[in-house]
Amino acid sequence: MSGGVGPTAGGGITLAPMGAPPPPLHPTPPSPTASPHHHRYRFSTRHVIALGTAAVLAFSTTRQAKANPAAPVASAPADRLRVAVHMAVGFVVGAALPALYILDGLRAGDTAGVAAAAPHAFLLSAQVFFEGIAAAWPGTFSLPVAAAVPVMCNARRMFTASEWLREELLQERGDPPVAPWRVAAGRAVAAANLAFWGFNLLGFLLPFYLPKVLRRYYLGTDREEDGEDQTRAAANEGEGKKDS
Repeated sequence: MSGGVGPTAGGGITLAPMGAPPPPLHPTPPSPTASPHHHRYRFSTRHVIALGTAAVLAFSTTRQAKANPAAPVASAPADRLRVAVHMAVGFVVGAALPALYILDGLRAGDTAGVAAAAPHAFLLSAQVFFEGIAAAWPGTFSLPVAAAVPVMCNARRMFTASEWLREELLQERGDPPVAPWRVAAGRAVAAANLAFWGFNLLGFLLPFYLPKVLRRYYLGTDREEDGEDQTRAAANEGEGKKDS
């Protein structure tokens, strides 16, 4: 060609086809959340946390307790009587009254009251189910794992009971109309559950039940004095072996 521009056999200057769009001068950088390395980082972190939790639970489950794990925590007759009364009150306040309240709400068409009380009833049913599994196979689960069920469920129940009481105090129940006695009963049952389960967690499970379970599991005794005596005897035995 006369201008010297165009396709040549010797590898000269070539022009791009007229129909192809030009490449972008500044390509859009990929999002950091869409990069593969970010997903690998989140995946690995989540699995490390899960593996650590599983390792702790496996250690607590397979370790053999020195005391009988099926023996009741409250061994004295007076303690057994107090625990029996406490459980009877817990059944009436935490199970019987909420169940009657929910059944009456289904009859009266009080969907707001039933929805407010349903999380508490579901959580109590789940706790009874898991405690029944632990009681059916006492050698499968260790004492700390079995004791974690009522402690965690009771701690969660504090939130559900407080939410139940808040909804009973703030909700408007005009459509359909609800009897005033039912509104007052719902508030009373919710307040009673919040008070009882708060006392159960802060006055029984954490200061009495959980320390006694851990002492029995790791020291093989129910009394703190026995644990101190065993520790002192082990220390004396170690000193005697060292002297000999």
